[in-house]
Parts: sequence; C-alpha cells; structure tokens
Amino acid sequence: MNIKTICVSIIFILLVMIVSVQNVNAHGVVFETRQIDENKIRVTLKWSDEEKNKDKGIAITHYFLVNGKTLNIGYETVEGASRAHLDYDLTGAVPPIRIILSNINDADWVPFSDIRGIEAQEYITHLHDAGIVNGMPDGSFKPESSITRAEFMVLLVKALNLQGTTENTSGFTDIDGHWARDIIIVASKHGLISGYEDGTVRPDRPITLAEACSVVARAFEFKTTKNGIYSKLNPDKWYSKSVKKMFDVGILTVNDSLYKNFDEEAAITRANCSMMVSRALSTY
Repeated sequence: MNIKTICVSIIFILLVMIVSVQNVNAHGVVFETRQIDENKIRVTLKWSDEEKNKDKGIAITHYFLVNGKTLNIGYETVEGASRAHLDYDLTGAVPPIRIILSNINDADWVPFSDIRGIEAQEYITHLHDAGIVNGMPDGSFKPESSITRAEFMVLLVKALNLQGTTENTSGFTDIDGHWARDIIIVASKHGLISGYEDGTVRPDRPITLAEACSVVARAFEFKTTKNGIYSKLNPDKWYSKSVKKMFDVGILTVNDSLYKNFDEEAAITRANCSMMVSRALSTY
C-alpha cells in the first residue's frame, strides 16, 4: 500500500476522543467511510445512536467539493432507511479530504452549543461528524479547556489504528490503574510518547503545544518542500524542529489566533487540538 493510500485512509478511521465525562458520545448524524478502490470512497451517513433513531431515515440531498479538500454533504431526515451512502470519485480532489455534514432541515444546527462562530468551528464539526470528538453532558464542547497527555494519546492511537501488547516494558511508574494505561503503553511502543527522567508519564497533566506538535510530527507522514521563517518560534529548544514542521506543512499557520501570543510551552486548548488533528487528517 503506498503512502497516498495510507494517508487517504487515515482520515476515515473512526476514533473516540476521551474527555472528562467519557461516556458522552457524538450525537446526531455522523459518517464513516471505506475505500472502494484507489480513486473512490464510500461515505456512509448514520445516526450516532442508531437504536434511539431507528425510526428516522436519512437521505443525501447534495454534495460538493471546495478547494479540492473539503467535501460538503447535505442530508435530510426522512421516512425510510436509517443509513445513506455516497460513492464518491476522488478525481479532482486532493486527498486526504475533510468531510463536513449539513442538515438541511436545520441549517443553523451545530453539534455543540459553544462552538458557533469560533475559529475552530469547522474543525470541531469535522471531528464530530467523523465520530471522533465528544461533548459534555450539557451539550457543550468546552473549546478553551485543556486536554491531558492521556486524552491526546487516545486520540492519536485511535486515529492511527495502532495495535500492540500492553506490557509495561518501559517501566512507567504512574499509570497502573489509570483508565488510559493500555493506550499509553501502545503509544509509547509506537514512539508517540516517552516518559520523564523519573519514570513517570504524568498522564493527567495538560499537554502543551510543543508536546502536541512533537506527537503529531511523529504520528503522521507529511510531504512538504516549504522552509518558512516564523519569528515567534523558539529556535533552539528540544521541540523546535517539530513546531516548525507544523507551520511548514500547514497544520499551524501565522494567521491562527494562537500565533498572536505564541507560547509553545503553554497548554493547548481543545479547540486548537481539534484544529491540528483535523488538518493533520487532511494534509498530505
């Protein structure tokens, strides 16, 4: 399998982003996909809770591609089958692509109550529609809240469909009994995370922007010839090359609000995490 096919496939892997309340799932209509051949994908729309919505049908009304990267799919709720699918020809697209769903019955609908109009709305919506991110019991997303190192590892391990043994051969001292223990071990064995000098992982510590950049840089295959100059980046830190790479490949840009007061060592927000992961999943 070539790298293009692998990258096309990555965006369509369903995963669960663990949040503080871990049994709260994406809601409404979500999508899943599978590769039909190198140039065609099948996008299936379904209810996130099919049992609850078994009497509600879904019909695809329209679809269009924007800038070769974002496939917008409109749907409506009807009587009939609770699933609908679209076989989409990738000719003319620049895969991997981002998929956004829109409900024509409620054009103003957003998946979470506190993301309307914010910078990361499209990215959070994309990850919700892919069944990737969860919300809070009150219907919010808490975009400005931080995300822990453990939560970020769950996101990347599921995104890359990583497998492996869960024997703690690295000898991490602070993960026994932790809800993300097995995920952390798998992430470690695939080189996504390493412990501190004292043998700890500190799974509940908020992950910093520098750490997130370092993980994403290792987790995804990117092709780029850009070699930009970014005045706000620290040039001589352990994370400098990874952070610069995120700008060179477009996972971060100087137009993002986080660049205004740029601090690699500050905790990354859930909104900016969603922006980075959504872009990574649709960047070749």
